[in-house]
Amino acid sequence: MRGDVNAKTISELIERQEPGHTLEQPFYIDNEIFQRDLECIVNRQWLFVDHVSRVSNPGDYFLYEIAGESIIVVRAEDGDIHAHFNVCRHRGSRVCIESEGRLNRFVCPYHAWAYALDGPLLSARQMPQDFDTSSWHLHRCAVRVFEGLIYVSLSDIDRAADFDLITMNLCPYVAAHGLAKSKIACRRTYSTDANWKLVVENFRECYHCLPAHPEYTAVNAYVRANEKVVGAYGEAIEEWNVKASAMGSAVGLFDSAGFDIQPHGAQRQPIRDGYLSLTQDGKPAAPLMGDFKQYDGGETFVYIGPLHYMSLANDHGTLFRFTPVTPVHTEVMVTWLVDETAREGVDYQVEHLKWMWDVTTVEDTKIINNNQQGVNSRRYRPGPYSMREGFTQRFTEWYLDQIKSECR
Repeated sequence: MRGDVNAKTISELIERQEPGHTLEQPFYIDNEIFQRDLECIVNRQWLFVDHVSRVSNPGDYFLYEIAGESIIVVRAEDGDIHAHFNVCRHRGSRVCIESEGRLNRFVCPYHAWAYALDGPLLSARQMPQDFDTSSWHLHRCAVRVFEGLIYVSLSDIDRAADFDLITMNLCPYVAAHGLAKSKIACRRTYSTDANWKLVVENFRECYHCLPAHPEYTAVNAYVRANEKVVGAYGEAIEEWNVKASAMGSAVGLFDSAGFDIQPHGAQRQPIRDGYLSLTQDGKPAAPLMGDFKQYDGGETFVYIGPLHYMSLANDHGTLFRFTPVTPVHTEVMVTWLVDETAREGVDYQVEHLKWMWDVTTVEDTKIINNNQQGVNSRRYRPGPYSMREGFTQRFTEWYLDQIKSECR
């Protein structure tokens, strides 16, 4: 079924989806389905953009590109962070051409309409006397900041998830890590030649970890434990919960069960015996962050929708941003954070800091690309999920529920 997918066909595909199995081929290759993905899912999510340190000073800005849109993220003179669609109100030209910089105002390069950093039109050359500049503000993009992380919503606010509810649910797990008082130590983009859903499905299961990620498996004890018996690591988590609670650390998990617009959750669990951080040798990667006064040997895993994840150790944080680009191309951006006072080369070494998630994401890129190539085959048919892929199966069920209607 190539090139002939329409709304009726999509409905038929959803109806015949076999429970407990992967999606049919068109969901991974078809442009019509990809456009519906953008409309029904991407446009309705609160999308993680970057860390606030990207715009530390008034006038600092950068562009966020997704779903055919270019968004200007800027810190204005009042210190607030604003987001604008990168579209001049005159004839629609891009206002900002450079991907980042510092300005005291935005000036369209086409006809020189000028805008304040927070969006109002300041001047427009040779317009009629009755032209009202106050009616031609840059189109606003909804923006929120949670623990130093910037999020935007491309849709009308009433179509987006309840951001305050999401942050209220996750704050008990994230706040202690001090992300608002951190800085970017390293960032890397992994260009992935696969549909965004294959990227998400891979990231949400560790059925592949033992054969595909020897380095990740060596650091994280839960992989081998659960390989023997699914759920076997639960006893180790309970023992660690007692120890970590006594140290004042948050423990447990939260998951917004159900088919809401933007599922989200968090879990804390131990790394492995003797390991203080998510590093090759288990030794600290950087100074302690946030409220941590000592190492509790744990990791906080967080997800906010299907396109954004966090892996937070006591001394550094790793942020994942998945950006759908085409039906068969996804941009994976990984950002490593350390305490804002940490000094590179003195308090942390970048290679030591990023080792685990860098080598793991390189490996993931390869296996996801291979996955897409296999899915492209005329012989591809949906296969059954294993007992280790429940989190991924939940995603595909949620995904199909979200795209049932055309969402317009």
